[in-house]
Amino acid sequence: MKIRNIQKDALESSMTLDQFGSAMKQVNLSGVSTERVGEAIKDHLMHIMADTINDKEKAQEIHISRLLKRK
Repeated sequence: MKIRNIQKDALESSMTLDQFGSAMKQVNLSGVSTERVGEAIKDHLMHIMADTINDKEKAQEIHISRLLKRK
């Protein structure tokens, strides 16, 4: 069994928890079919993460993975 320290593995962000909640509320699901709502929410989350984490290399990886997922 492997023990992980989730807090140690977390990436630092410039966003507070309240700001994160407000940003997640801004997702527009009006044009999304019910089958794809989960994917749209995950994509929105990844967009927020990539824009706010302090590690620019990881942010670039997230942006690239979002682009590849859309294809």
